[in-house]
Amino acid sequence: MLLLGVTLLASTVAGSALAQEGEPIRVGVAFPQTGAGASQGSDTALGIEMAIDEINANGGLLGRPVEMFWRDSKGTPADATIAARDLITLDNVDFFLGGYNSGETLAMSEVALQEEVIYVAPVGKTIQLTDNYHPYQFRIAANTNTEGGSAALILEELGAQKICTILFDYAYGHDLLKGFEKALESAGSDAEIVTQVWPALGVSDYTPYIGEVLNSDCDGVFSGIWSGEFLAFAKQASSFGLFDMGKHWAAAGEVGSQDIMEQLGADMPNGIWTNSYEVWYYPDTPEHNAYLEKVRELTGSEHPNPWPSVGYIGMQALAAGIEAAGSTETDAVIAAMEGLSFASLVGELTIGGEGDHQANRGQYWGVTADSEHPFKVLDEVRYVPADDIMH
Repeated sequence: MLLLGVTLLASTVAGSALAQEGEPIRVGVAFPQTGAGASQGSDTALGIEMAIDEINANGGLLGRPVEMFWRDSKGTPADATIAARDLITLDNVDFFLGGYNSGETLAMSEVALQEEVIYVAPVGKTIQLTDNYHPYQFRIAANTNTEGGSAALILEELGAQKICTILFDYAYGHDLLKGFEKALESAGSDAEIVTQVWPALGVSDYTPYIGEVLNSDCDGVFSGIWSGEFLAFAKQASSFGLFDMGKHWAAAGEVGSQDIMEQLGADMPNGIWTNSYEVWYYPDTPEHNAYLEKVRELTGSEHPNPWPSVGYIGMQALAAGIEAAGSTETDAVIAAMEGLSFASLVGELTIGGEGDHQANRGQYWGVTADSEHPFKVLDEVRYVPADDIMH
C-alpha cells in the first residue's frame, strides 16, 4: 500500500518561487452553479479551487501548473451529462470532479466510462456507483452503506428495538435503507423495522408521513430527509411534537451541516443524532485547523459550512494519484490510485483497489445541542469509520 501526502496549505510565498514547466494539467469541475444545490455546488468548487491554488503555489503537480474549468451541472442528471461531456470535448480536461447528488454522480460516471477519462466523485453517495464499477471512476465521499450503517450502529447503541424509517423514495433513500439493514444484520441486532415511510423527493407537505411515524409504536427513527429538505420537515414535525415523544433519532443526509444549523436556528430539535461531512469545531488537529484558517479567510465566515471540505479532499485524492503515478497518463493514474493511501484534512484515507475504487471515508456524527451561538451544534462528535460497513 502506498502512502502519499500532497503538501497543501503551505506558504504561498514560498511556493510561488517554485518553477512550473510544461503544459497545464486541466481539471474539470461540474457542480450546480444554478438551480437546486447551487450554493453547495459553489462551495464544493471553492474547495477544489482552494486546493489547486495551494498546489500551484508549491510548484504544481509534476512541476506543471494545474488549471480548473467549471461547468454548471444544474442539479439534474441530464444537465450533469452535458456539463461532463463539455468539460471533456470542449475544455479538453485531463480529469474531472463533480456530482452534487446521486443522479448527477451516476450520469457523470457514465460519461467518464464512455470517454475513458478519470472521474472523482467527492459528494455523491449512492452505492449504485460502485455496484456499477468501471475503472475510470473513483469515489472519495462516504457511500450510502457507510451512512446508513453509521445510523444503524448509533440506534443500536441507543437501544432502539422498533424502528421507523422515513426516507425519500429514490435511489439515495433506498440505498440508505440497504446499508442500514446490512449493518443491523452484521451487528447481530435484535432491532426490527416496523414502519417504513417513503415521501417523494421535493414534497412540501410532510403531514401524512409524520402521522404514520406518530401512530407507530417505534422507539427509534432513521430518517434520510437530507440537507435543505430537512428545514421544512423539521418545522412541520416539531409542530406535531414528533421530536418530543422520546424516540431515538438518527438523521442522515448531512442535517448537522453548519448551513442547516444556521438556517434552522432555534427550530433545530435538540437531542437528535445526525451527521455532517465536516464540522468546524472537530477535530482539533493541525491539518484541520490549517484548512479552517484558509477557508475562513476565503469565505469570511468564522463558522464555515462543510461543502468546501469535500471538494478539497477530492482534489487531494486526485493530486496524490497523479504524484504517485509520476504521470497524467490515464492508465498510470488509475493504477496509482488503486490501493492508494493519502493524507487528507480528515486524516489518512485509502482508496479501494481494482473492482472497487471506494475510499474508506467515514462519517462525523453527533447529537444536536444548544450552544453559545445563535444555532445548535453537534455534541459528543465522533468519527464512525467506514472500513467495516462500507461494503
